[in-house]
Amino acid sequence: MKRYSARLALLLLLFSPLATVWSQTSLPREMLAQNEQEALERWQRMKPEEKQDLRDRYQRWKSLAPRDQEELKKRFDNWRQLSPDEKTMIRRNYERWEKFSPDQRERLKERWQRWRELSPERREALRRRLEEFRELSPEQKQELRQKLQERRGQLSHEEKQQARERMRERLNGLSAEQKRELRERFKEKPRRQKSQE
Repeated sequence: MKRYSARLALLLLLFSPLATVWSQTSLPREMLAQNEQEALERWQRMKPEEKQDLRDRYQRWKSLAPRDQEELKKRFDNWRQLSPDEKTMIRRNYERWEKFSPDQRERLKERWQRWRELSPERREALRRRLEEFRELSPEQKQELRQKLQERRGQLSHEEKQQARERMRERLNGLSAEQKRELRERFKEKPRRQKSQE
């Protein structure tokens, strides 16, 4: 039992914020002993389900191939180097991902795969175009929308039908919350257009 407790204490230390400091500096023995004591106290304060979760994580870690462990270590190091804003953005995106339906997740994976398959030059060109669009004034954006409407007007009946079908598929994949947000955006759009006139 002592041996198992020692392993868990070590695991706690590895995943504690102090582990990052330990991996980068050599600490005096007294500080290590103090930190081990803090880790043990943290362990003793944990709820049984938290302890079990930690044990399960440790077992999963041990069962990983060395190559996978190295990959996770690299990702952890990358995470530590991110700014707080970048971490916040990643967390928000993950929370959004969690709310997606399986169909939405699949579509997003496909889009991500298509993006990755693009050449670096094409990706950069698309990034520039998006940035340019974001920097446009509301009037310029409105002008672009009008041009898009004109192009749509030139489509054949069959092309319009195909576009509608694609839009229906996209809408059907949205969650109730996303549909609500979309409706709100469309409600705001006429108000903004009236106020600009």
